[in-house]
Amino acid sequence: MKRYRTRLPPLDTLVFFECAFRLRNFTKAADELLVSQAAVSKRIRQLEDWLETPLFSRDRQRLAPTETGAKLGERVNSALDFIDQTLGNLRMPHDPVVRIASMSAIGMFWLQPRLRAFAFGDDACPYSLTLADTSRDVLTDDFDLVVTYGDGDIPGWTTHRLFDEELVPVASPAVADALLTGAHDGRYARLDYRRVSPNWVNWPVWSQSRQSSLLEELPRKICASYSQSIGLALEGKGVALGTLPMLADEIASGRLVPLPVEGVRTGRAYWLARLDTAPSHRGVTDAWNALTG
Repeated sequence: MKRYRTRLPPLDTLVFFECAFRLRNFTKAADELLVSQAAVSKRIRQLEDWLETPLFSRDRQRLAPTETGAKLGERVNSALDFIDQTLGNLRMPHDPVVRIASMSAIGMFWLQPRLRAFAFGDDACPYSLTLADTSRDVLTDDFDLVVTYGDGDIPGWTTHRLFDEELVPVASPAVADALLTGAHDGRYARLDYRRVSPNWVNWPVWSQSRQSSLLEELPRKICASYSQSIGLALEGKGVALGTLPMLADEIASGRLVPLPVEGVRTGRAYWLARLDTAPSHRGVTDAWNALTG
């Protein structure tokens, strides 16, 4: 007879240990587990006392697992992952929510209209949408589908190219007309944003590749985000850098027009991604097909 209650340590100590082992840091583990650092230290010490051996060599810079800690860490991670996936499959509802995450700008201007169309179609299913400004915030196992930005080489993920990035100055029709006729009197600005990641292209980076007397004389206004720069361009406040496929609806409706200036191809693209090891269901497949079709 297997007496798990007497032969296993308290299971919460294994959960705390797995997190500390994976992150190599008690403070980060506490943040992920939503507890205090002292609570993490207490659980680890409790497990070490149960095993009668240390699991980590502690220093000020980084936790280093002992030989015992390394052996235990690998097996505990696999065991908890197996339990998590098994329970997730057992409690999965008949019509589960498809969890979607996206970079903010493409989520607002490209993804949401397509999700609305998907919701009105025959394959509609419940979904949730999370927006973030960096890839690291969306490329997690918390989500079934992710719209991200980069070169598409994401280990452990299947990716589908949505469209390449080519940044072109865009403005409302009134602003574009004023700039092209010289009737702007300095009223409009180049709507810029801070680079959240080194591979982002903003106006200073764009100007290194493309010189335009039409635009260089305009003052530069720093917006809170890339999405806000597009929003202000729609309001007629100035010129933003836009990727045309992302703004296809705004351009088709005439709310934005590209200026006659050569764009900059960055060599990067926007991608739809799904985690290879994540359990799937029909809703995920239908949403994937709707967004890639």
